[in-house]
Amino acid sequence: MFWRDTLIDSAMFREWIVNVGQRPAPARLAHVMIELRERLRLIGRVEGDSFEMPLTQEQIGEALGITAVHANRVIKQVRQEGIVEFNRGRVTVLDERKFQELADFDGRYLHQSPTL
Repeated sequence: MFWRDTLIDSAMFREWIVNVGQRPAPARLAHVMIELRERLRLIGRVEGDSFEMPLTQEQIGEALGITAVHANRVIKQVRQEGIVEFNRGRVTVLDERKFQELADFDGRYLHQSPTL
């Protein structure tokens, strides 16, 4: 179990380094949200197309490596594009295809398969 946990931690670290260093801010936001959604799904905390993400714009900015003002602009952009909706700490995915495309998410690094 220890080695599996270490494998997952290191894979997540690598993915986050790439996320912050190589992706534009809207793609970073989408990637973080999908990762959070997948991790919440594993513990049964996703309801249909929505999940809880009670983070402030400042916290989102810190996670993405951008300012809170830029985080506000990025959130506004994905809302206007009809990809996701934010409402009182809850995210609802409006267009799954666009969401996945924007994030370019490959969840294999999370190692959620029960066979691992």
